[in-house]
Amino acid sequence: MKKFWKAFNFVEDMTSGGLLFLGVTVIFYGVVMRYVFNDARSWVDEISQYMIIWGTLIGTSVALRNNHHIKVDMLFDSLPNKAKYFVTLFAHSVGLCFSVFLIYYGGGLVKFTYISGQLSTDVGIPLFKVYSILPLMGFLLTFRFLVKLYEAFKDKGRDWKALEAERKVDLG
Repeated sequence: MKKFWKAFNFVEDMTSGGLLFLGVTVIFYGVVMRYVFNDARSWVDEISQYMIIWGTLIGTSVALRNNHHIKVDMLFDSLPNKAKYFVTLFAHSVGLCFSVFLIYYGGGLVKFTYISGQLSTDVGIPLFKVYSILPLMGFLLTFRFLVKLYEAFKDKGRDWKALEAERKVDLG
């Protein structure tokens, strides 16, 4: 099972980082073509936007995995351990609901654009392919929130107690 997690995390990291890198590279190519060779490419803006958006949205799952998401630590740290536990369960449950919302309504958007045959403006990419990031991101986030909920239930707030004990030792 550890090999699966390691491979999954690696693919997630490489996909997110790779798309961001490729998006910036395409932008650099567009700048060089426009200002050095005086030959602007219309597809550069559209493709780079899609790559950066996809990389960023897949990166939200990576951020959740590594606990790098936005949170109000000052308020959270002032709560007792039992309250932290329930706030964490509530936050992960709301996140899980949001990710299921993304799967459902993102899938509906993908279905609609597939049926209507809509294409992107400059390149003519079918928009259902572009919008498919929404249900994909919903699945990734659902997966991550379920893991976070499982870890919170399994741990029952013991990690906060350990952190609190470390702080007391550091403060002397």
